[in-house]
Amino acid sequence: MRVFIAINLPEDIKAKVFHEFEIVQNSGLVTGNFVEKENLHLSLKFLGEVSEEEIEKIKKKLSEIKFKKLDVEIGKIGFFPDENYIRVIWVDLIADELKKLNELVEKAMFALGFNEEKDFTSHITIARIKSIKNKDLLHEKLKKIKLKKLSFKINKFSLIKSELTPRGPVYKIIKEFELV
Repeated sequence: MRVFIAINLPEDIKAKVFHEFEIVQNSGLVTGNFVEKENLHLSLKFLGEVSEEEIEKIKKKLSEIKFKKLDVEIGKIGFFPDENYIRVIWVDLIADELKKLNELVEKAMFALGFNEEKDFTSHITIARIKSIKNKDLLHEKLKKIKLKKLSFKINKFSLIKSELTPRGPVYKIIKEFELV
């Protein structure tokens, strides 16, 4: 099964973020795939295809991570690879400790044989862009999005199964890991 480790956002935060980006989604300025409201999350580590046996080892290793609850804030809008060649639109999550939590997850998964990734960008993917009709107009619309002062507490992270369907990915939480 295809799995990843992530932080789910509270429902009210998902709703606010999703609603703000509906302006862009409905503008006709871009073609691509916008993330469904219920799928908005912060990925800590993508693992890919793993067996049931590996799932048990992953759950055991992740349950050994002890980390404190985090206060986070929604930050600025960003782009991969950059604002001149937009393939992904995202918003960042601001919390000094997020990188440390990511490092603990990376080390735990590296111990199980997964590749260790060094470049962690704390972000929530909003859309994967295929084409843009008017980049200047898109940037204007994005500047009007108000995400300031959206903050919340992270109490847990999750091991999540991702099933790809013709309508897009369907996520199912395999196990949640409480922060202390």
